[in-house]
Amino acid sequence: MNILLIKAAGITNYNSAVTHPLGIMYLASYLKKYCSSELNIKLLDMRVQNMSSKKLSQFIETFNPDIAGISAITMEANNMHEIAKELSRSAPRCKVIAGGPHPTSFVSKTLADRNIDCVVAGEGEKTFYEIVESSKHGNNIDKVNGIAFRNNGDLRLTPAREYIRDLDSIPFPAWDLIDLNLYDNVKSMSTLGGKRYMVLFTSRGCPHQCIYCHNIFGKGFRMRSSENVLQEMDILYNNYGVRIFEIIDDIFNLDMSRAEKILDMIIEKKYKIDIAFPNGLRTDRLEKKTLEKFHAAGTKYISFPVESASPRIQKLARKNLNLDKVREAIDYAVTLDIFSNGFFMLGFPTETEEELKDTIRFALASRLHTASFFTVTPFEGTALYDNSRDKISKLSVNYIHYSYYKSYFNLSEVPDAMMRRMYLMAYMRFYLNPERILRIIYIHFKTGNPKFLASYFAGALYKISSWLFFKRAENSS
Repeated sequence: MNILLIKAAGITNYNSAVTHPLGIMYLASYLKKYCSSELNIKLLDMRVQNMSSKKLSQFIETFNPDIAGISAITMEANNMHEIAKELSRSAPRCKVIAGGPHPTSFVSKTLADRNIDCVVAGEGEKTFYEIVESSKHGNNIDKVNGIAFRNNGDLRLTPAREYIRDLDSIPFPAWDLIDLNLYDNVKSMSTLGGKRYMVLFTSRGCPHQCIYCHNIFGKGFRMRSSENVLQEMDILYNNYGVRIFEIIDDIFNLDMSRAEKILDMIIEKKYKIDIAFPNGLRTDRLEKKTLEKFHAAGTKYISFPVESASPRIQKLARKNLNLDKVREAIDYAVTLDIFSNGFFMLGFPTETEEELKDTIRFALASRLHTASFFTVTPFEGTALYDNSRDKISKLSVNYIHYSYYKSYFNLSEVPDAMMRRMYLMAYMRFYLNPERILRIIYIHFKTGNPKFLASYFAGALYKISSWLFFKRAENSS
């Protein structure tokens, strides 16, 4: 049986980070380990392989997949539908399965596409494995939990899939099925670059209830053992030449004792590596001694997801950060020469002009090297979406509008024109600070990555200009 797994491509810009397609790599390794007979599995990452429609068609016709899985986030949704169309045309007997954040959140809209046969909702390894096994034996997939499909034209949902409790039972990603060379010269989620890197999940899920967050891995917290994590790093370091590890958990340091144990084991290994946390840390839990341990293990990059500097908005968003501790953590991380990036969200429901200014002031007063100001975007399946239905229903929404830098949404109490001005002001005042420019230059030379300087300043300019051009194009259409 031929299995084709595809990571859809999405909107590209100066700030697009291309990580390894970890989701489909895990699907492949799970199938290889647990399927009852050998499979012929191929992986395509449309973000880096630059396939034209003609080349994709030729590839599909030659490989002739029996089952194809497409993974997509919402900004990749249009491409997902194009791939599904090509699969139906070039391999008409192929069963097309869609999974990942977008199909999970937009089940009915995904299945409105007749080229897609089934949606895998949430965590995919066991579900996709059961689909493959059922198909191999000629059984109907309606007994598989965690899926949605059409039944006589109606949408049918099977019972939700239980999450995998023992994460150590999931084999390591199928690194052998991708071309690592394709990722060596693309921008990753951190600033490090210049060396071979790999992304890692050491845990899944997050117990916090932030209203804007997805629920792919659930609201529980499941951990891999420290030994299992270090075994994966050993293989990547010794067999694949990986020297940068980007840990992209939703919340790596929820269990602080486990997090510190992993760091201690890395320190004991005396690896010559760089570590980045571009995604999920609970940053008000980063005490000085903890940051020193991160630094000793090789951490060169941390993202601080502050989101809002308004205590009221923190409570409304259910983030509930201790902002004073976040300030202290940022200051000390910078003192340790850890590249510090901030995430801020503008435009929460009921947010006032003064609350928006509080968030911008926090960023400007901080010692952060870089910052991203995202517009609050209500994805289906989140509490934010449910709470904003009245405003959303008045808009004509397309998938292209789900871009953090070009948001179509403004859920705040601030008029659209003022929101645009504040967004531009935030970027311009942040990046045109001479002292910050010098520190950005210093840290890039300190970490040995001066060639990435231009991309960061170009990125800041892109964020500003993209907002202007997006709104201008919208207004003229």
